[in-house]
Amino acid sequence: MQYRHGSLPILALLMLTLWAASLYTQSNTERVDGESAIKKVYQTILNRYVAEIDPEKLSNAAISGMLRELDPYSQHINDDNSYRLDAITKGEYGGVGMHLGRMNDSLIVISPMDGTPAFRQGIHAGDRIIKIDSIWTRKLDLNKAARLVRGKKGTLLKLLIKREGEAELITFELERELIKVPDVSYSGLLEDRMGYVKLSNFSKFSAEDLEKAIRKLNRVHLNGLIIDLRGNPGGLLSAALMSADLFIDKDALLLETRGRVNQSNKKYHARRRPIVAPDLPLAILVDGGSASASEILSGVLQDYDRAVVIGESTFGKGLVQTVTRLTPETRLKLTTAKYYLPSGRLIQKREIATDVIYEDLLTTETNAFYSGNHRRFEAGGGVTPDLEVEDLTMSRLERKLWRKRLFFRYALNYEETHPGLSLPMHFAESQVDSFYHWMENQDLLPLSELERWISKSGGVVDSNSTIFNKMNSLRTELEALATIQQQEEINQNRLQILSGLETELANVIGGNGARVAASLQHDPVVLKTIELLASRTELKTILTQKSD
Repeated sequence: MQYRHGSLPILALLMLTLWAASLYTQSNTERVDGESAIKKVYQTILNRYVAEIDPEKLSNAAISGMLRELDPYSQHINDDNSYRLDAITKGEYGGVGMHLGRMNDSLIVISPMDGTPAFRQGIHAGDRIIKIDSIWTRKLDLNKAARLVRGKKGTLLKLLIKREGEAELITFELERELIKVPDVSYSGLLEDRMGYVKLSNFSKFSAEDLEKAIRKLNRVHLNGLIIDLRGNPGGLLSAALMSADLFIDKDALLLETRGRVNQSNKKYHARRRPIVAPDLPLAILVDGGSASASEILSGVLQDYDRAVVIGESTFGKGLVQTVTRLTPETRLKLTTAKYYLPSGRLIQKREIATDVIYEDLLTTETNAFYSGNHRRFEAGGGVTPDLEVEDLTMSRLERKLWRKRLFFRYALNYEETHPGLSLPMHFAESQVDSFYHWMENQDLLPLSELERWISKSGGVVDSNSTIFNKMNSLRTELEALATIQQQEEINQNRLQILSGLETELANVIGGNGARVAASLQHDPVVLKTIELLASRTELKTILTQKSD
């Protein structure tokens, strides 16, 4: 058979189309078969299992099983547990405005938030919540307590509170309001006209709040600006991009997302001019708790050599999630894309990537990517800081003091016995000794390992034996040694203890913002950053140093 000119290409195209259609049909058939099998198993269990099964529980179990095959960030969310998601996507939640914590067997108020119902009604830091509506709190999980306190705007919340120094329990009736999430938890001027902004989340209003804070600080003509993203777990992709928009030239590529479907493949560009001068020294502080949107902002500014990134390597989350409403009460948060920084690098850590996404973790044969000034970066391990500065390692004693909330308890006591305190508060070093004696008098001193051993050894030997008398003598010597050891440990950690005391007293007097401000006075990462930004030569060396 002879074919006229042009027939072969047409025939080839027709065959290719039929082949693609057969593949699609095969794929579609497999999908239908899979869905059919799931439905059949579901119905068979409900109809024939030996005991009656709750259909909703079975459905939730099936969904959980499917999501376990994906990645840690794909989740089935019940609206009863969606506080963090609502706080991020809407920038607000229904509640009364309190930071809660646990101390021994008590649910306590860490601090009320300024301007909220809790603040206006006179709830204090340190108040012990005995009952939430009709629920006693002694054995109540902290997360469950928080869910009970939150609720729809306009609904009433009744709290029964025990306050230090008050003989009678106090009842508060609070009307819930929409509480705006304070993503900028603190902003202020540090020494030498260095601006500082602590950004705690990336929610609906984060970029707007960040811009307001920077513009306010820049009225004094800043010598440098520090944006602290340590411990910031991320949030909205749009909030990260709008924040990067504040520093990067208009039309520059900020980010690229790539997924399996076309709607996930997007490029995002800067849409406005920067709000600060291009020569203003800028630093971003990060650590292992800086994730997702935090890594986008720090990575974009690093790729364009616009900011020096200081601290410790970030978490390493390079995946994008979208939220779909499934039912009136549930939502599906599903990973739909990976994001790539302007240099082309993907910062997703391999060790927290499942097999499903591991195959395409890196998109090029090389692991090397370069900034505008040709500084070399590697992909697949979070954002590596330009200057690594570790925070002070917390000693065993310091961890115990924080865990038992002894700094906070002392601050409450100090504020009660010293009326009229104002901020900023700076303690003399002798306050560490006062703190030690207070713990001693209240029988609150944490036991050292030696003291723990001594207390356990008491019942080992028969009290009528000769060895017991010798051990008693030895115990007396060991106890004296343990006291000396404890004093030495206090002396070795005087600076950290002093910082803890000032930080918690600031929290009691002025709330969370004052707490952040006080903590910066002894923060080694912040102090090193101020030193670096003040040295234009050293900063320029870091940002222009080329790599091979």
